[in-house]
Amino acid sequence: MIVVNVRQGIGLDIEYNDDICHIVNDGGDTDKLYAYSGILIKLPFISIYIGEFDEIGSLTNSNKSTGE
Repeated sequence: MIVVNVRQGIGLDIEYNDDICHIVNDGGDTDKLYAYSGILIKLPFISIYIGEFDEIGSLTNSNKSTGE
């Protein structure tokens, strides 16, 4: 899978990572928690992920921080 994200920063970096988790909003009452392992290519203002996302759980409104 290849994912491109906007980022803040102008540095250049290529690294392998296997300990990143991402929360993905699925449009409903629950969000999915995914673990990522693969290569990150960080260019000015974008990050390119080349690797695998595996679902490891879900979050409901009762256990998400609301910021209130």
